[in-house]
Amino acid sequence: MKHSYDHDNAAKLVPLLESIFNEVADRRRAIRELERTLKAMKLEGCSSTATGSVVARLATQRRELRLTSKEFERLGCAVDEHNPNRVFIPGANGGLEGGFHWQAGESTVQNNAPEHSTF
Repeated sequence: MKHSYDHDNAAKLVPLLESIFNEVADRRRAIRELERTLKAMKLEGCSSTATGSVVARLATQRRELRLTSKEFERLGCAVDEHNPNRVFIPGANGGLEGGFHWQAGESTVQNNAPEHSTF
């Protein structure tokens, strides 16, 4: 399903994009913390039985991160591969090139300009 947004409808996405972005950031932090915990446990010589719950929690966080990231795709949006804090939103023609972008921490969307394009 191809999505298209005019400026007003793209702007209405901002609260949802913020929410998704915050969840992605939270999950990435949790993954980093669990990876550090797992590494420390292995350095201490903990058994695989002891590390099992950490491995399971890490797998769950990674799976949920993949699912959360797909929320952007369901909206027709794409995370900028060169700047993961920027999300591209399709324009009226359904293409990202003529659309908009939202930067994490901002409250508005901007029109895509050639310097923002990484397509």
